[in-house]
Amino acid sequence: MFNGDRLRNLMATRGLSQSELARRVGVSQTTIAKLVAGRGYGSKHLHRIARELRTTPAYLTGEIDDPEEDAPPPPPAPTVQMVMMPVALPSEEALARMFEGLLEALPGLEGPELARELATLLPTALGSVRGPLIEVRSETDDAQPVLPDTADAALPLRRRA
Repeated sequence: MFNGDRLRNLMATRGLSQSELARRVGVSQTTIAKLVAGRGYGSKHLHRIARELRTTPAYLTGEIDDPEEDAPPPPPAPTVQMVMMPVALPSEEALARMFEGLLEALPGLEGPELARELATLLPTALGSVRGPLIEVRSETDDAQPVLPDTADAALPLRRRA
């Protein structure tokens, strides 16, 4: 929505009357008067009004608070991922092993880079959990994992590095 107070203040700062601004923009003085009074919801000429006042349309509509013409655009809203996962999470120990595996798979990353990569991998890692996580720690690839007593024998086994 158009901010009439900002328009009025900028016109005063730039030394422009309503009729002078209207003439420069190519609209009627009544149009400018309505915008200043707050009775207008906006104008298809907003970009021209902003240009004449050496500001941005975003400032005149209240999206940003910096009236300068080269003001940066407002930062984008953070993206939110809505996740619905019908997954029963495994035990804390199994999750800890999963995170250890993720950390081992990302050598050389630290701090923010590691955090960003883990945030990227976490939904995939949690979404792929099917049953108990089984850890295989062996010197050879021939070792067979040992299933816990509570594991379902019908579940497919996946080797985790």
